[in-house]
Amino acid sequence: MNLTTCRLGAGALALLGALLAACSWSVPADPGENARRAGVGLAVPASATSAVGPAAAGADVDPAAGALYASRCAQCHELVHPASFSAAEWPTYVDRYGPRAGLFGSERARVLHWLQAHSR
Repeated sequence: MNLTTCRLGAGALALLGALLAACSWSVPADPGENARRAGVGLAVPASATSAVGPAAAGADVDPAAGALYASRCAQCHELVHPASFSAAEWPTYVDRYGPRAGLFGSERARVLHWLQAHSR
């Protein structure tokens, strides 16, 4: 193998490595950085605490669950108002994205109950 062939092979290998690095999936070290960069606070929207849906009927709702929802879910995206979905739709989203937000067991159940109580 001559020197030119070695250089071409090394150059092709370097180009392949650069392409793979550029196309790889990237997750920020701090997922909350996305929310902060977008100007999203970690507080529950004021409109979400107003009585809508079943909560207006006097359902027993854990107010701390709203803060838990805000702190966990706003790490990756803007908060979705609970009235954006029906009570029947929320379990699908909580089951799918709850683990990504670190919501398990009783915490996930509390957040789901809070979302359903404030749903449309």
